[in-house]
Amino acid sequence: SRTTRALAHDHSRLSLLVWVVAIVLLGGWLTWFCFGQVTLFEVSRQARIEVQQAAHPVSALMPSRILATSLAIGQEVRAGDVLVELDASTERLRLSEEKMRLAGIPARIGSLRKEIALREQAESKEQRAAVAARLAARYKVDEAEATVAFAKDQERRLRDESQSGSVPKVEAQRAATEAQKTAAVRDGLNAELRRMESDAQTRTSQNQAQVETLNRSVVELEAEMATARTTIARLEADIDKHLIRAPIDGRVGDVVPLRAGAVVAAGQKLASVVPRGAFIIVGDFSPSSVLGRIRPGQLSRLRLDGYPWAQYGTIEARVARVGSDIRDNLVRVEFDPEPASAARIVLQHGLPGSIEVSVDQTVPALLVLRTAGQWFSGPARAAPATPTVSGASAASGTNERVR
Repeated sequence: SRTTRALAHDHSRLSLLVWVVAIVLLGGWLTWFCFGQVTLFEVSRQARIEVQQAAHPVSALMPSRILATSLAIGQEVRAGDVLVELDASTERLRLSEEKMRLAGIPARIGSLRKEIALREQAESKEQRAAVAARLAARYKVDEAEATVAFAKDQERRLRDESQSGSVPKVEAQRAATEAQKTAAVRDGLNAELRRMESDAQTRTSQNQAQVETLNRSVVELEAEMATARTTIARLEADIDKHLIRAPIDGRVGDVVPLRAGAVVAAGQKLASVVPRGAFIIVGDFSPSSVLGRIRPGQLSRLRLDGYPWAQYGTIEARVARVGSDIRDNLVRVEFDPEPASAARIVLQHGLPGSIEVSVDQTVPALLVLRTAGQWFSGPARAAPATPTVSGASAASGTNERVR
């Protein structure tokens, strides 16, 4: 009875206060759970700092042996500077041979042109001589015609006189024979005239054929000269390819350790040149977390692996560009950093880190329901965006960071 009375009169204010505090906390948590707002972040562990202009690789354009190299990491270069010299002795010998062959072609063409001019002059003189010879032969033919006419007239007259008996018949026969001889001479002169005309035409055709042959030789030499010039240009281009030059202004960021005498293959990368310019942040996200969710202008934050964020802080940035093409099952997203937030960090091309992008705000209860639906519908898909929770309880199966 004493124990019962002691328990009946035992009223602890501390326990009442604990219960009140627990109820208030539970009510506050339920209110936040049903009506509060949390920020969702997409996180990429594959983030890095790059210059706006992509780094240019320096590669060998053809297989050869290295004669000299001046590549060094951190070296400042300008566009066109020779970085590596490859062996081009074979091409230089062929170039010298082509130049010597080309140097002799103009003299050969000049000699042929002189020969053509001389043949044309000789043909002109020969034509004038042929005209004069034909004219002289024509005169002889005319003379023979006159002689034949006279002989025939003499034959007719003597034949008439021999019939009357005033002239012996032998004289008439002699006159007839003389007329036949004169006609034969005339016919011979006519035949000689025709032969001279035919010979003149033949010589003219032969001269023209020889001139055409010489002209064809000139055309062939001109074509050979053009081919030699093209070959020289190609060899000079090939020799220039043996001089590996800096593609842009910038600084050598990577070098393959090769010494003089090493053999390189066509397309082999020897170095890379990082251009000067402003920096951007690049992150690779899974397509499901980017497409339709990450848009230009969204806030983001970069944590660099080499600069602990607790000591150096983070780099604030905004989404600048979102890729629309999927490469290696990832989508590229570019960010513009805020210069003021990176005052304690020395930005360099290639610094790796992780970046988180604020994509949405939602009610915790809806987030839990959505996570439960994803969990019951099937296993969560693995993605580069690592699911983490900050400032609240982690919901199993989500691929977002919640704050």
